[in-house]
Amino acid sequence: MKKAILLAAMAAASCTGFAQDALATHPDAIADKCKENNSVFYQFAKSENYADAYQPSYEIYTTCPEYSKNIYKYGAYILNWKIKSETDAAKQAEYVDLLMKMYDDRIKYYGNDLVMPTERILAYKAMDYINAPTPKDPLKKNAYEWLSQSLSKLGKEADPSFAQYYIWIACNLYRQDNSRVTSLIDDYNMANDILVAQISDSASTYAESAKAVKTTNDQMVAATGALSGETLDKIYGPQIDAKKNDIDYLANTLKLYESVNATESEVYFKASEYAHMIKPTEVSAAGCANMYVKKKDYSKAITFFEDAVKYATDNDKKAKYEYAMATIYASYIKNPATAREHARASLRYNPNQGDPYILIGKLYAGSHIYSDPVLSKTVYWVAVDKFNKARQVDTSCAAEANRLISRYSQYFPADNDIFMHPDLNKGASFTVGGWIGESTICR
Repeated sequence: MKKAILLAAMAAASCTGFAQDALATHPDAIADKCKENNSVFYQFAKSENYADAYQPSYEIYTTCPEYSKNIYKYGAYILNWKIKSETDAAKQAEYVDLLMKMYDDRIKYYGNDLVMPTERILAYKAMDYINAPTPKDPLKKNAYEWLSQSLSKLGKEADPSFAQYYIWIACNLYRQDNSRVTSLIDDYNMANDILVAQISDSASTYAESAKAVKTTNDQMVAATGALSGETLDKIYGPQIDAKKNDIDYLANTLKLYESVNATESEVYFKASEYAHMIKPTEVSAAGCANMYVKKKDYSKAITFFEDAVKYATDNDKKAKYEYAMATIYASYIKNPATAREHARASLRYNPNQGDPYILIGKLYAGSHIYSDPVLSKTVYWVAVDKFNKARQVDTSCAAEANRLISRYSQYFPADNDIFMHPDLNKGASFTVGGWIGESTICR
């Protein structure tokens, strides 16, 4: 039986990170007992029988802590199970302390492991600490420090969940102490930079999960109210001129303002202009464009929106900038043909939006291309065509589209109008001329 146990221990050791020389400093009896316990514990742990795995794993850990990585890998599972199963608060606290000590010892003996280095161990330690009852540290400040170290070292190699837990704690700390607003912004910037890098890297296995975590983090920070435009102005306003040559600082500032939709701020405009002079990007171009819209310098705004389209890599963003140019040409420059060009460009980038169709419909309805009073009413047919298309592709526009359809349908040519224009008979095809140049169905 003893021989069988030792053979099983040797077999288990070959696939559990067994370090033979780790037992060299122990007496033979202790070494044999550690091997025996390793075999027993490993078989129970693999089958998730943590109740029976606990005692042999604990004996290995307290006697031969350097023996195997699996003491720590499975030890965390076992102790988390013990914590959840325990109803006595004092014993529960003992298990939490033991779990944290086990993480510290894993760093001591295996912190140089390539797969699970110290900074990654710290992150898992933090997450287990967060999920454990810690009445003496309800805000999980200890975990905040561990995650900060982990994220700063791992960078884009960090699991996105590390960034989510980190921002969750940072938000809670801010709620308790609003003077931590600068710290919260710094924490958000660090986590956000990592997530954006992962999202931008098509080869990253974290790309998809990073997108979800970024959305969650943005929502958590926004919910604190810490990142309002007013707060950001107080923090960044006094610094922006001094930092006008620091492109990283300017880029982070722009991202923060965008995250809270505070792109009408003078500080945001300044940061955009400074950043665009150093290194033109989509964000800096859009910021400058918005600034010149506010200043009513529409020709410069158009120039910067064109740059934003050029630098953008996301089609939804390109669609947004093209639509912005369409509204400028329609509302301020009063050039309906060019406005339609940009509205159509917006639809090429994102065909599932209704606003460009509504804009084109309004342009048609407001155009005067015929002197004939009957033919002049045909523009309402093509206008309503666009409103119908808007509600088909984008249900969020349905209410507005229906209102416009009801409004302009009453201006369709009447039966007595068509009597004098047989080419406008109901059901016939008709091409509205002028700059519109679109075919429709008479009705």
